[in-house]
Amino acid sequence: MTTTQSAFDPLLWFFRAPLSGNVAQRITAPWFSPSLTVNYAGDPQVEDRVVTEVASYGKQLGWLTEIAIALANGQPLPQETLHRLEKAKVDIDAIKNQVHASAVEAAKNALDRLERDDPAQYGKLLRERRSNKHS
Repeated sequence: MTTTQSAFDPLLWFFRAPLSGNVAQRITAPWFSPSLTVNYAGDPQVEDRVVTEVASYGKQLGWLTEIAIALANGQPLPQETLHRLEKAKVDIDAIKNQVHASAVEAAKNALDRLERDDPAQYGKLLRERRSNKHS
């Protein structure tokens, strides 16, 4: 005797639902790490991407510390660490360029939308921007 599953099976839902979708996601709930507060000194979007895509602050500090200690002791630079730091710089520069490009694109889109939707405000904004540059 075969049974068919109904469209909603509570037991099946209970056991599968938590893993039925994308399980590779970043968890940033304050209750998960209540003692962690990050106040980025630079652009928060760049900083967030750097620590999630390139290297954590701890790793970056570790690389710098290892290189500084070698220099202070007159020892040869740890080549693998130097290579990691150089690669991180390239990756960070690429992130900065991407974020800057998307910010410029967003500004252009906003100006285009303002020009289309409210030409008077668009003209006023441009006049204000021009007069502020000459002040």
